Amino acid sequence: NENVIAELRILKNVARIHNALVIAFFVDDNFAINPQRTKSLLRDMIEQDVCIPWVGQISINLLRDEELLELISASDCRWLFIGLESLDSVNLKAAHKAFNKPNEYESILSNLAKYNLYAIISFIYGMDEDKPGVGRSTVEQIDCWPPGLPVFGLLTPYPATPLYTRLQAEGRLTRPQHWLDFQSHKSTFIPKSLSAEEAEHEIKQSWNHCYSPAAFRRAQRWLITHDKNFGPQLMHFVARLLFRGIYFQQRKRWPWIKLLAQNIPTMASLVYSGIQAKLKSKTLFPGKQQR
Repeated sequence: NENVIAELRILKNVARIHNALVIAFFVDDNFAINPQRTKSLLRDMIEQDVCIPWVGQISINLLRDEELLELISASDCRWLFIGLESLDSVNLKAAHKAFNKPNEYESILSNLAKYNLYAIISFIYGMDEDKPGVGRSTVEQIDCWPPGLPVFGLLTPYPATPLYTRLQAEGRLTRPQHWLDFQSHKSTFIPKSLSAEEAEHEIKQSWNHCYSPAAFRRAQRWLITHDKNFGPQLMHFVARLLFRGIYFQQRKRWPWIKLLAQNIPTMASLVYSGIQAKLKSKTLFPGKQQR
């Protein structure tokens, strides 16, 4: 813990000296794989006052632990990356993630939101049980959950893995050396229950749905309805905006202007929430206005 605490102290001092936002990312594939060690680290962060906004990756089955959630929240975590991968238990078993229980997704994500923790949730299409319509059924579920940042990708067989070996033996690889010719959201093999083109279509539809102006507005309404203050509202809007810009590869000025114009209703709601928060602050702390 000492090395981590020392690095966090440096980052916190940098943020204070330069009056800047500094965010830490714990690169562990599963930050809470050893819950007791993780809790110990989080307690030390809190006790030694080195908490800064941070992001980490944790398997959803470990997030049933209420004490862990309390410590994660108290240590100033903002987002958790969670590999949900699929809503189908057969797919999850094949991916060696049978510990993911789709019927628990909503309750665990709702409990995270109770602590003002939100998820970057990933899904993979093209697994053997995926059929046409998998994208629609997935986003319909996502729409029922607290707002997060969904990420969608196609199943990708990497060399020297059991998946690659199996697909090669079955003659299903269409781009055996796909890593030499990277193409975003392009299938590298023939899926079992849908065509490569259908899988690519499902991916595109899911991205478009979850980062549409309606999705921005839906997230904002959820946050207001659940009494989340201006900070989480602004964080969600900016994060969703950045994710859309990154994954839709908006590199020029005009697409960004168009995107902002499409989200004027959400931005108007944000401005209103910001004004309300400012007025509330003046009411609660009137002495600040005199100094």
